[in-house]
Amino acid sequence: MSRLESYDVLKKLFWLSKLGHLNIKDVELVVTDRSTICGTKTIKLDYDSVLMKDRIVLSDTHIPLHRIEEIRLEGKCLWRKSGGAQKRL
Repeated sequence: MSRLESYDVLKKLFWLSKLGHLNIKDVELVVTDRSTICGTKTIKLDYDSVLMKDRIVLSDTHIPLHRIEEIRLEGKCLWRKSGGAQKRL
């Protein structure tokens, strides 16, 4: 089985949110941020978030998909860039 990319996981989460099966506000992204000491920061998605092929557009910023390190739903890891155990949606 091939490894899912962040775009594929996010596309499914946005679709499930549109169908009413989950709240998009329960989705968090851990992203690379060179301005922080630890090198990452956590961002919660909201209803205004827009998924594009190469980025997520939030109300106040754009996040390139290559900066996403981890995708969480209700605090549980769904996808991690570095590999390891992954859950399938």
